[in-house]
Amino acid sequence: MKRRFGRLSPSDLSNLRLETLSSPFHFGALLTVDGPPLLDVSGRLRTEEITDRFARRLSRVPQLRRRLCFPGVLRGRALWVDDVAFDIRRHIRVSEVDAPGGDAALLETGARLYGRLLDRSLPLWELWFLTGVSGNRLGVLLKLHHSVADGAAAMAIMGVLFDIEADAPEPAAAAWSPAPAPGGWPLLIDNLSTKVAAVGHATGVLVHPGRVAAQTRASVRDTWRTVRRHPAAARTSINQPVQPGRRIRFVQLDLAAARERAHAAGAKVNDLVLDLVAGGLRELLIDRGELVEGLVLTGTVAVSLRNANEAPVLGNQVGVVMVPLPVDEADPDRRLQTLAAATREAKSHQRPRVAQALVERLAATPIAQRMMARQRWVNVFSTNLVGPSVPIYVLGARVIDVIPIIQVAGNVGLAFCAISYAGRLFVVVTADATACPDIDVVSLGMERTWRELGRSGVPSATVG
Repeated sequence: MKRRFGRLSPSDLSNLRLETLSSPFHFGALLTVDGPPLLDVSGRLRTEEITDRFARRLSRVPQLRRRLCFPGVLRGRALWVDDVAFDIRRHIRVSEVDAPGGDAALLETGARLYGRLLDRSLPLWELWFLTGVSGNRLGVLLKLHHSVADGAAAMAIMGVLFDIEADAPEPAAAAWSPAPAPGGWPLLIDNLSTKVAAVGHATGVLVHPGRVAAQTRASVRDTWRTVRRHPAAARTSINQPVQPGRRIRFVQLDLAAARERAHAAGAKVNDLVLDLVAGGLRELLIDRGELVEGLVLTGTVAVSLRNANEAPVLGNQVGVVMVPLPVDEADPDRRLQTLAAATREAKSHQRPRVAQALVERLAATPIAQRMMARQRWVNVFSTNLVGPSVPIYVLGARVIDVIPIIQVAGNVGLAFCAISYAGRLFVVVTADATACPDIDVVSLGMERTWRELGRSGVPSATVG
């Protein structure tokens, strides 16, 4: 049945319920772009023109003009409604990077701006233009709340906002009139009809008690298997309650070389990324004086629940599997083979939907945030995104680098995200600045892992 109103799904809602001041639940993309196409003759950012040109693109992504609405008791779940006071100038923002404006200063500014909560009274996104970057460059930071989109949907949004040609034609200006928010009575009736339909469905299935019992047993069995397989993650200094403040580092690889090296080991690029992650974590723990002998950490790997042939739509359709990270193994080649086998086993035997359902049920409880801060199932988060295979442009300015930033939460203060872009592979670590001030050890450990994997002469990595 087609939904009459834009209700948030349980997965969307979980990203709101678990959010705290210390753990924003949005993600970001920090881009470096060629500056001159966006500057006037005096070298200043053409802010008004940029704002006007992006306003034209919003007709293709109407969700970016919608805000949250919590309708109240008996009127159902939260929904998206048009923001009648929408003003794009509240979303297109400008900030300056501290001198001398190198890569370190850009990452610091991006991390600081990323760490601020989005205003829930407005549509949940921001696009920051960062001036003062060295080398005739600009920084561009997109912030988008996870209740709006998952990674695949976010890539689709970027595909609408940005271009694959430097001289792509401008979309035609389109008039926009916000639709009024639905009234209380329609929402009440919609909610009640949904409840009645659910009761009717439940009554219908009772006609087949055997089928219901089998389905219930299967659900309980899947949940129990998910919990039993990973009863507790290792205790290390990595897992501390997350505090405000973020730091970002990345390693940049040649994508073809990464693919060749992974396939030579009977692995996939995603397995190689996990090998870099494990190598970085190993270096971090050794540097902190912690024992790594026999130590296996637990990482989550995001898995899309979308149909492969389905066009990306907004919202969240993602689950996770848990993969053991053998940080006790010093040899990157042996570790890569172990990880390839572990990820195959995880994807064959784990149920990503079950894990996501557990998170949704937990998020709906009043003790969710406290439990997240004390959980012992996971040590680190990781995800992988397929980015554009060709260069993209921001209003005619070529995008040089793409640095994805994902959330850390609860007591998981390290999160890794890999994205391919125009023949390169970026592996990015986002860290809680309090729990991981030594983030450089992680990125250098990832770079060293790649160097040791690349003894056969593949291109070196760039660390940022």
